[in-house]
Amino acid sequence: MHNQEIKFFTSTELGKRLPFAITSYAELISSNDIFIPSLRDFHVIFWIKKGTGKFVIDFQEYEFKVGSLILLSKDQLNHFLPFDKSETEIISIGFTPEFIYKSDNDLNHLFKFNASAYKKDKHSLVISENFDKKLQILCDEMYIISKEWDKKYVAKGFYHYLCLFLIQCEMMQELQYDQNENQNNDQISTFLAFNELLEQNYKTEFKVDFYAEKLNITVKGLAKLTKTHFKMPPKMVIDQRRILELKRQLQGTSKSGKTIAYELNFGEPTNMFKFFKKHVGLTPNEFRAQK
Repeated sequence: MHNQEIKFFTSTELGKRLPFAITSYAELISSNDIFIPSLRDFHVIFWIKKGTGKFVIDFQEYEFKVGSLILLSKDQLNHFLPFDKSETEIISIGFTPEFIYKSDNDLNHLFKFNASAYKKDKHSLVISENFDKKLQILCDEMYIISKEWDKKYVAKGFYHYLCLFLIQCEMMQELQYDQNENQNNDQISTFLAFNELLEQNYKTEFKVDFYAEKLNITVKGLAKLTKTHFKMPPKMVIDQRRILELKRQLQGTSKSGKTIAYELNFGEPTNMFKFFKKHVGLTPNEFRAQK
């Protein structure tokens, strides 16, 4: 990722300015966008139909293979490492959270996209043959709706088939990961609210009390929540979010260390230096120089 500026994609670029799109492989590789470190304000699913390779999410490398379903939540820095385009095939589905989660009830019966994104090493699902056929039918229908339906009905039709697709994802996740997880819907909702609150305030609010108060829960309750989902206390979650942004800025932009320090409210560059060194084990300059 060295010397590559982060590219930002917004949902208004999708599907003729609609908040959803399904993209064929030919369209996907018509540019090199998937190989450039990118941030999006929408969720995206990459279905690997053919080929093997690696992709990167927030500076961690993961492998993909045929049948992988890569699940990327909005605001996750990601890109594919170069692969043989002639030996690979990928389908992409993108959509905004607002498009699919229209009410709190939707969180009860659809794949909890944001929640999954923050669970370590659960960025992808492996599709069995039984699910493969079902998902392909749904993708085919989403293609037809996008290309052939009357424009005024496209959003309604796409929404329903995408819901069915995400329900299949929910079923696969339960089969692969969640047999021993017993979380009620209130806990999931609070977890998602915490993630959203952290995204909005991590640059200016660093104390656990602030987040607990905003969520109307005790500090102990927040600690229990972050232990369940992040395997770490809330202060460490907040610090790790700041570290992630520092990494993004250091390797994804050409901003000076002083500028980054002030933008992230460290006060003085030396404070940022000490904070980064403590958590990463490298100085900001050493990290920036990495390839």
